[in-house]
Amino acid sequence: MSDSGIRTPMPAKSIPARLRTGRGASLRVALVVLAVCALLLGLLPIAVGVGNPNSLMWAVQFFTAVFWVWAAAGLLAWWRRPDNAMGALIFGGGLALYLAGLGNTGVVELVTVSAVFGTAPLAVTVHLLHAFPSGRVRGRLSMVTVVLGYVTSVALQLARVLLSPGAPEAFAIATMTQQALGIAVMVMTSIVLVQRLLRADRRHRRVLLPLFGYGTIAVLLLALAGPLARAFGLDASVGGSIQLVISAGIPIAFLLGVLLGGFTRTGELEPLSAWLGSTGATGAAVARALASTLGDESLRVVYWSEREATYVDEVGLPIDSERGDPDRGWSEIRVDDRLVGAISYDARMIADPAPVQRAGDVLAIAVDRERLTAQLMASNEALTQSRVRLIEAADRERTRIAQDLHDGIQVQLVLLALAAQTIANSPDASPRTGEASAELRRGIDEAAADLRRLVHNVLPSSLTERGLTAATEDLVDRLSIPATLDAEIDDTTISATTTHTAYFIVSEGLTNAVKHSGATSVRVRLRAEANRLMIDIRDNGVGGVSMSQGSGLRGLIDRVDVLGGKFAIDSPRDHGTRLMVELPCA
Repeated sequence: MSDSGIRTPMPAKSIPARLRTGRGASLRVALVVLAVCALLLGLLPIAVGVGNPNSLMWAVQFFTAVFWVWAAAGLLAWWRRPDNAMGALIFGGGLALYLAGLGNTGVVELVTVSAVFGTAPLAVTVHLLHAFPSGRVRGRLSMVTVVLGYVTSVALQLARVLLSPGAPEAFAIATMTQQALGIAVMVMTSIVLVQRLLRADRRHRRVLLPLFGYGTIAVLLLALAGPLARAFGLDASVGGSIQLVISAGIPIAFLLGVLLGGFTRTGELEPLSAWLGSTGATGAAVARALASTLGDESLRVVYWSEREATYVDEVGLPIDSERGDPDRGWSEIRVDDRLVGAISYDARMIADPAPVQRAGDVLAIAVDRERLTAQLMASNEALTQSRVRLIEAADRERTRIAQDLHDGIQVQLVLLALAAQTIANSPDASPRTGEASAELRRGIDEAAADLRRLVHNVLPSSLTERGLTAATEDLVDRLSIPATLDAEIDDTTISATTTHTAYFIVSEGLTNAVKHSGATSVRVRLRAEANRLMIDIRDNGVGGVSMSQGSGLRGLIDRVDVLGGKFAIDSPRDHGTRLMVELPCA
């Protein structure tokens, strides 16, 4: 888990746009009003400066333009994420810059206000760096740094303004204190940002690195542009212009961070509730709708399994609890006093847990329904796995029996046959004894042949020694009717259980074609496709076969179903039979 909280935008809206009403509409109206107020505020210093010969009109206009950039960026971010404080912070930074530029109007009172708030944009920029992306400062070091930033840029600046006329020594102390604290704020900010970059993954670091880099450089240049301009003998207006250009880039950088970082526009819980009630959406759709509403793509809904005494996902699989991750929030969902699930979310993007808890209350009934579904799916999964284990155990036992028959009884019969032949060939044996021994030898040979056929029927040696393709070739070659085999598979990629199942299917299909369909030709095709083994057996017999006929066929259908495969028969009368089976290779 990275520390960035930046997510890829969700490709589709989970909630219809017609349901996004209520508080969102009121907020949009409020943001439009703020935009109008920002426009009028920007025109006010221009109007004041026009009538004042002491004003610097170019600076007034420049400050106004940059203020409008801040305000527009803040309102846009606020519009996209109403529950996130980033937009309000950017807009507040614009107001700080607006107050800092009032001194250019030449009005004495406004010059004083400008002097007090002259360095406030620095504090706001530091605040933005620490608050991104949720808009709220998290972590003790970040909180201390942001507070010190405002103390340095506003409180100490106010002290300098008040002390400058008649207390030069106190003014000097305040100036040195401001400079020292400013350096401390920058060092602490650098530490926090480096830690966040190190914890971020590569994809998130590509967004964070330019944002944090530009923000840090901007703070340094805002503080040093004036002194550097004087050091190089440049006019003060040059340093001021550089500061304004840099300031104009700050809100743009953070707005791009919001847009490129994947902030999704948040929705309302009331439309979410109405949507759930009207559509009856379940499973992943519920999680996507909630993620869209709260604006966090990483959000996930998990369900409490009373039988397993743990949280499971929507398909009933147990999950690792994320409650120990400091960057992940965890909100339990309850129906009355009964735990039914939880919402795991990115605490860096959603700093206030209250909206998540309210969403949990809205989703409680739907989550309880999904919890029961997840438990049922988990039970079905456990039953399926149990059936698979039974099949695997049967295959292992079949292999063991075939091996014991081949290596045990068959060897003993061979030895007995040799002993009988030895007696028959003995010079001391009477003709009657020799004839009886020879007859015994023939009987033992017939028993051995029957045993070999039994071993082959239990599990042919060609299947275990040479694989499915070779074993199928043997089946086709032994048929009494013309047969062709088309095999396009890699035996090494097919599991033993699938190999045995496929062999029995081919064997049963060929047996039915010869014994029951009256076919004069049959074709077998084996091919691998997307980790699936496809079996296709066709004959030109009388047809009319159904999956309910024959215990052998029904047993194979059950086996295929357990493995998660597909079984189909197309057998119109007088048009032959086609058996189609799909099995997982793994």
